Amino acid sequence: MADELGNSIVQPLAKVSKKQKVYKRPPAVEEEIEATLALPLHDAFRLAASGHTRPQTLVYLIRNFRPNRPTPQYDAMVVAFFSRLERSGDRILRDLSENFRERAHTMVQSKVLELIQENDLDIFECSFKLGAERLYLTARSKMKLRVATEISREDLAPPDAEVSTEEIADALAARAGRAGTPLAAVKAELQSIYALLTDEERIAVGHIHAMGLTYAEAAVAMGCSDTKVKYLIKQARDKARETRT
Repeated sequence: MADELGNSIVQPLAKVSKKQKVYKRPPAVEEEIEATLALPLHDAFRLAASGHTRPQTLVYLIRNFRPNRPTPQYDAMVVAFFSRLERSGDRILRDLSENFRERAHTMVQSKVLELIQENDLDIFECSFKLGAERLYLTARSKMKLRVATEISREDLAPPDAEVSTEEIADALAARAGRAGTPLAAVKAELQSIYALLTDEERIAVGHIHAMGLTYAEAAVAMGCSDTKVKYLIKQARDKARETRT
């Protein structure tokens, strides 16, 4: 679909990636968006909300046709968007407990609401799969980090247990061959270190040390270079050393 001068009426993407390349939709996505825009708007909304278009087309309509006030047709598209997003994340979060999966989904949903508000969804129009994976890998690493460092009483003992959390923590430390350093003390030390780290440093530490990824794998998950991941790990280690001096 084009205007009188033969130019496409589909709004171009403008955001530049970290590799200094402008995001670009696949040709098939461009064609589908054009075909969808040829329909009456209410029909286009209904088609996208029912799952009969690519998710990139759904995102395009959400971004470019936001009404001045909420409407059922537009809201249905937003619901469909979050439903597709959650399905994409289920595979990535499958090794987490139900509680941590729910927390990760909530984290991603909050971030996406910010992106919608800021109209910053270019990556989702370029590749919905890539956009979803980046958000969910980040959320997963944060949850993995919490699993490794947050040991609450509820995690260690039931409310009516006759032993204390500290006693259980010490027993776990002894089982791990670290009887000289009780787990309760290790936990306190880790929490003091993590309190000093930035969000990016925590995520990098989670990818490298909690999840066991290589620097290259962590770089892909974080959407940056492996050099930056190495820098973030170095910064985290420097801060950890400072807590021991």
